[in-house]
Amino acid sequence: MTVRDLIRLLDRFDPNLPVAYQLYSEQCLLEPEDVAVVMLCEPREDGWVANERPDKKSVPYLLFPGN
Repeated sequence: MTVRDLIRLLDRFDPNLPVAYQLYSEQCLLEPEDVAVVMLCEPREDGWVANERPDKKSVPYLLFPGN
């Protein structure tokens, strides 16, 4: 995926969504189907975002792939 492709892809999403990423141990090329809107917990004060849990408030994020 090129930057141009990524810009076109990002235009499809709500511009007010927060963006999260999973941590990588290695790198790979980004593909359009790898980017998705998912429900995760609100961010902690240190910036970490937990997976969705029934005991925490969830909000939508645009999620980039990781490991």
